[in-house]
Amino acid sequence: MKGSCLCGIVKYEIRAFEPDIANCYCTMCRKNSGSAYATYGGVLPSDFKWLTGEKHIKVYQSSVSAERGFCEICGSSLYFKLAKNNSSYEIALGTLDEEPNQVPNANIFCSSKAKWSIEDEKLQDFQEDRV
Repeated sequence: MKGSCLCGIVKYEIRAFEPDIANCYCTMCRKNSGSAYATYGGVLPSDFKWLTGEKHIKVYQSSVSAERGFCEICGSSLYFKLAKNNSSYEIALGTLDEEPNQVPNANIFCSSKAKWSIEDEKLQDFQEDRV
């Protein structure tokens, strides 16, 4: 499965997602996406490959333990990643060029949910992460 940023300069390929895909309502994901939540799917480093434009990815250290990657040209949010070595990429599903074979199965950090966001009652809600 392939994905790219808005301007198309950064392209990547995913072999497989990890089992859980989530809509994250935390304040940082809302600010990063500019919407009510951000949808991310985990991908192991061994299942992920940058195809083009990797030099155009800028990294923002959003907390002591995490970073967010984005395209320096168009500003597309590409991923969230824990700063520890070899952690999974949490790919922003909105950057996929095709439909994923999985759908979100949870809403996380609902304690930070904006009052104006719309509920999706089909998904299980967690007040923080699933852990």
